[in-house]
Amino acid sequence: MAEMGWDKRYNRHWTGYNRELVMRGTMLSDLSWVPHHRDEVAEMNRGKRGHPFSYGDTLISAVSRLIAYTGMPYRMLEGFLLPIFELFGIDVPSYQTLWRRCNSREVSAGAPADTRKRIAAGDSTGNKVTVRGGWMREKWKVHKGWLKLHFLTDVKTNEILSFTVTDERSGDAKHLPGLVDSALADGHDIEKVLADGAYDTRDNWNGMKEREIEFVTNLRKNASTRSRGCMIRGAAVHRMNEIGNDVWKKERGYNMRWKVESAISDFKRMFGESVSSKTFANMEKEIRRKVECFNLMKAVKV
Repeated sequence: MAEMGWDKRYNRHWTGYNRELVMRGTMLSDLSWVPHHRDEVAEMNRGKRGHPFSYGDTLISAVSRLIAYTGMPYRMLEGFLLPIFELFGIDVPSYQTLWRRCNSREVSAGAPADTRKRIAAGDSTGNKVTVRGGWMREKWKVHKGWLKLHFLTDVKTNEILSFTVTDERSGDAKHLPGLVDSALADGHDIEKVLADGAYDTRDNWNGMKEREIEFVTNLRKNASTRSRGCMIRGAAVHRMNEIGNDVWKKERGYNMRWKVESAISDFKRMFGESVSSKTFANMEKEIRRKVECFNLMKAVKV
């Protein structure tokens, strides 16, 4: 564990951790909106012109989390909700209404900000655009493409601070400044960013220096000591050559970079490796809802 960034004092409290996992399930069955539903709808319709709302935003948010986690089709979801809504005397939304409202609601792109300083790690992973058509790809060599998700995560909590979605042709390094700026705009206080060797570029080194954020990446053992427009990287290479690559990584805290891999693994185990939406805009919205649900689950404490 020490080699992975932990000291000997690390010891997970399994009773509390198991309880947290149990409590995550309550998010998907949250009915706290029921007593206030009619009041909320009345408030939303106050002064509204045009067709009035029939369902409050809190209700739609609860349904959106259920969709994000289960991946249930909207038509099936309407049937699933029918007996539940009948218990409360509320007409179940049609699947068209569920699709329209869930896709139009504003969703946070990252974890809520707090006052503590964060150490963040960046990486990317792939997502299939569909789970269908495997035979066509294998037999007829039909290229379907895939999505590339670029994440910035907190190494302590595994929360996703910011993300962006591209196709598979987009490189990793150029997205790091945007991810950091997005997290900073949301109010996160980032003191260090960890990333693998794919992010070792002058723009990233200089960009993090301009933002007064320490940047640590995997430098090659034969990296050039010449600055070439990036003095901070040249100084890092000199220090690495002086004390050795392994010692340099421990000194700079690079051994905690692996935590972003843990966050990505958690995300895929919860929500799978594919999206069901057809257009790129809706794919991005679908992933945004999953990120919101993921961060809410990570924030559960007992």
